[in-house]
Amino acid sequence: MTVRLADGKVHNPEGIEVNASLQCNMRCQSCAHLSPLFRRENADPAEVHDTLSVLSRSYHASYAKIMGGEPLLHPDIVGLIEAVRATGVSDTILVATNGTLLHRVPDSFWQAVDSLEISVYPSRTIAPESIERYRGLARDHEVSLLVNYYGHFRAVYSETGTDCAGLVQDVFDTCKLAHFWNSHTVYDGWLYRCPQSVFMPRQLRTGGWDPRVDGIEIGDGPEFLDRLHRFLTADRPLRACRNCLGSVGKLHPHRERARASWQVTRRLEELVDYPFLEICKDDITADDGCVEKSLSAPVGGA
Repeated sequence: MTVRLADGKVHNPEGIEVNASLQCNMRCQSCAHLSPLFRRENADPAEVHDTLSVLSRSYHASYAKIMGGEPLLHPDIVGLIEAVRATGVSDTILVATNGTLLHRVPDSFWQAVDSLEISVYPSRTIAPESIERYRGLARDHEVSLLVNYYGHFRAVYSETGTDCAGLVQDVFDTCKLAHFWNSHTVYDGWLYRCPQSVFMPRQLRTGGWDPRVDGIEIGDGPEFLDRLHRFLTADRPLRACRNCLGSVGKLHPHRERARASWQVTRRLEELVDYPFLEICKDDITADDGCVEKSLSAPVGGA
């Protein structure tokens, strides 16, 4: 699913990501957003609106994915959804949540959102009757609902990283976030190709690189559209790829770990799932083995 340039804009057939809250109420090992390492930080709806309003002059996505961390920790999640929608940067608004706080959202949340993804984890299961209630609310409000039950995660990063250029290129070339899901991420007035390139340099103890090296500052000058298209279609690895496992980290059962023991110091080479890397070289869409079961409730579905 590649981006394309048409009608004076870069079009992303997938979603642009907005992180409502960087922190999370869970501590999942191998969280791609490194949420267990973050302290409280919530997106300002006004700032997000201003940033996406400028970006929307040169960029359009199929959907805007509001996530985290855990987005429902945001004190004004409905206001954030409305701020994103008002920019016209996407056709629809999707919220991705672990569902553990969904019971407390107001009715206005269901009225504001178009799609909802709930990720259910073994350490924080959601009762079947709660899932059925959410499916009913989604039906009543014409919200598309997807519930994914995760059993495994893939290793996501190494603080030690690697200097092997060939491996870095392989990780980049097979990365679903960069090339299949197009997980373009907005943060602090900049756009990034993936969430890892936003969060790794801000959290790794052995990082020490410019946290904006993998991003592009959002602007509206006459040259921005061309720069943006070249940035989003470049075939060279990002700086973060030296510490990132992309989509090919070793598979492990889902677990939560305390913040103090969350860092990963093993060499990146030790954490690669080499057989899966070879599979992804041939088919980047190959199932990563993390989701065990899915339930969907499309708009208008039973």
